Amino acid sequence: MTSTALVDWNAKRASSIALAWQMHSTQAASTPAGWQEDQALAVVLQRMATEFQGFCRALHDEASEFFAVTAARGNPSLESTLRQLLTADRGIDRGNAQKKSVAQDFSRFGFIFWQAMQRADGRAGPWSEELAMFNEMRNAVAHDDTAKLRNLATKGYALDVPTLKNWHSMLDGMVTLMDDVVSLSLSALLGVPRPW
Repeated sequence: MTSTALVDWNAKRASSIALAWQMHSTQAASTPAGWQEDQALAVVLQRMATEFQGFCRALHDEASEFFAVTAARGNPSLESTLRQLLTADRGIDRGNAQKKSVAQDFSRFGFIFWQAMQRADGRAGPWSEELAMFNEMRNAVAHDDTAKLRNLATKGYALDVPTLKNWHSMLDGMVTLMDDVVSLSLSALLGVPRPW
């Protein structure tokens, strides 16, 4: 069983990202590489960032709801208070879903996010830094920061299909693992069966 957030990632959000890739493919087939391809790749990058942030918010909301309902044990005032405390001033509501904001927001459920991710799956080791590069690229594109884009390219992160495909694969792995880690952590913290 998985969270509703992961079900949505694998269905609605995956379709949205696939549509952006399809738009890129259509553009790439009809015109030579250049400015238009960069624009099409920027759309793919933005769509991935948007959908990942939406997933993080949805998973956090779902975990907050489960925590509040379980811990309040039928006390509606306590349930409401817990829900508000868990979701107040979240980093993922104010800015990108980046390595620091994701870690801080999910730490509200009693675990150290990146450590738990790496313990659960060794592939997660480099993901925090890859997520940082992903968001740096997203911001450079969104703010037309050509100097930052050139700097990223010198580090091996170009706005191209291989880089974006690697990040897409990383995000797919990350959301699946996040779903599992958050469920396990809620179960351990609250002393109840896993919520999903």
